[in-house]
Amino acid sequence: MPNYGMPGVAVDRKRAMTVGAVALALVAALVAGWALYRSQQTEAGLAVTLRTEQIGDGVLVGTEVRANGVVVGKVTDIAPDQHGTQQISLRLDDSKLFGLDDSLQVDYAPANLFGISEIELRKGAGGSPLRAGTVLDFTGGRAADVYDATLGSILRSASQVGGSVLTPQMASVIAQAAADTQALTPLVQALIVAQRTITDNQKMALSELFGNLGPAFDGGGKFAGATVQVVDLLRSIQRLQSNRDAYDQGVATVTGKLLPALSNALGEAGTQLSGTTGMLVPILNMLAQMVPQPQQSSAELRELLQRLRFAMPDNGQGPQLNVDVVLRGVPALAVPLLGGAK
Repeated sequence: MPNYGMPGVAVDRKRAMTVGAVALALVAALVAGWALYRSQQTEAGLAVTLRTEQIGDGVLVGTEVRANGVVVGKVTDIAPDQHGTQQISLRLDDSKLFGLDDSLQVDYAPANLFGISEIELRKGAGGSPLRAGTVLDFTGGRAADVYDATLGSILRSASQVGGSVLTPQMASVIAQAAADTQALTPLVQALIVAQRTITDNQKMALSELFGNLGPAFDGGGKFAGATVQVVDLLRSIQRLQSNRDAYDQGVATVTGKLLPALSNALGEAGTQLSGTTGMLVPILNMLAQMVPQPQQSSAELRELLQRLRFAMPDNGQGPQLNVDVVLRGVPALAVPLLGGAK
């Protein structure tokens, strides 16, 4: 049996070659059609290109693109452009681009705490709808519409701010501000004390405060009335009205002679008695040394006075020593004192 033969099938060499050629032709046609279909089919989504002056750290091919927190596409290509710019190709899902047009703004933002970056599209002021192949130019005047908020940019900004702010001049300004604040400390303390005083006084009820102020106004009225009476009495003195010159002379004698003489006398007494007061110092020191422990001496003196009071009670005619003397057997004392009584 030939190699192309099959049991129970009548076939010859020519017929077998014909069938094999037809099968190969069909397979080749299918492969060519599938390849042509693949080449003609476009990828689903809206192709948009961003031309920017900078690319955020971590933005690569495959980076997710978000709008309003929802993933709407990804980065398909990043290529250099003229004058140092870059082109970022995006593939977006046009069914999720609600409210986004060619006035949109771009943020390079971290997607999570690990610093993985993503592109965030933000709504702009309003423009034309996005179409396939749209190129958004963020160079020149629109460069401010691209904001880099990636972790690397934040760290660089922090280092630049630290280098520009933490300078010797800033340290001098802080020291001067601290010194000025310290100079105002007494004023602040006084304000705090005044505020505390006001707060403490506010604990009293307003009616009670007015009630306490009432007698004060009453006393003020009485004082004013008494002052007027005193002035009236001074004006009513007959000596002032009839013999004003003699009164003026008496006042001049008191103020011009008596008081200056008294001042001089007291001044001389002070200079003369200064030595005497100096002599009192050793005496007082000796008295202090005589009583080294005042509390103990006071207690002992109190105990001594109490015992004297018990020993000499008051019988109505004065203190009398409470003592009994046995003179029996002593005739020399018993006869004169007791008159011979036993």
